[in-house]
Amino acid sequence: MTLKFLSSKTTSDRRPSRNAILVGGALAAALTAGMAQSAAALEVPQALARMTPSQVADRVEVRDDPLEDHVTFSTRPVIRKGSYKDGVSVHDGYVKAFKPRDSAATEWRVSHHLTFFGARRDVNLIHIRSGGKLLKIEPATVRRWSEECSDNGVTCGQHMSVEFKVPEETIREIAAAYKPGDRTPWPVRFKDGHGRDFTVSLAPSEVAGLVSAVDTWKR
Repeated sequence: MTLKFLSSKTTSDRRPSRNAILVGGALAAALTAGMAQSAAALEVPQALARMTPSQVADRVEVRDDPLEDHVTFSTRPVIRKGSYKDGVSVHDGYVKAFKPRDSAATEWRVSHHLTFFGARRDVNLIHIRSGGKLLKIEPATVRRWSEECSDNGVTCGQHMSVEFKVPEETIREIAAAYKPGDRTPWPVRFKDGHGRDFTVSLAPSEVAGLVSAVDTWKR
């Protein structure tokens, strides 16, 4: 019988090819960039952090429609905000207020326009901190205006808008957190019931500007 002896040289002794080095370097760079992007995704955009509440208030859209029983305020025109984190692309997010003509009570809402990538997700609960406690809020509306999914439903790009009501005391607490130039966000977590949660954020300067516009509005 003839025995064949294998070389004692292991793969660890082999020098990696130039292509392997390049691919490894590219992957490392991509992972580093992705981590940096994820970390920065929640930060208040620099342009918005530079704005004062007064400057935000000047850009707030006010709709005083005589055929409606309330006046609508929106920060949507202030600045377009976008980010990408954990398979979710945020196209825009803004805050709205609905001020009735016949009472002092104002309804405050937060809207986000998103695209989910990967497995199907839903948003059935929102978590936000207020008064040192965790608030759990059900969404007021969840709309899907387009879906690009495979037949098996595993890979999917879901375009979605989510809107939820926020108590006035929470809105005013966020507004009070404003500090000039500070990019620290007020985090908001969207829950889908299957562990595929993701976090967005509110900018105190933006909320403070909206509060100022509502409080100083005179017909």
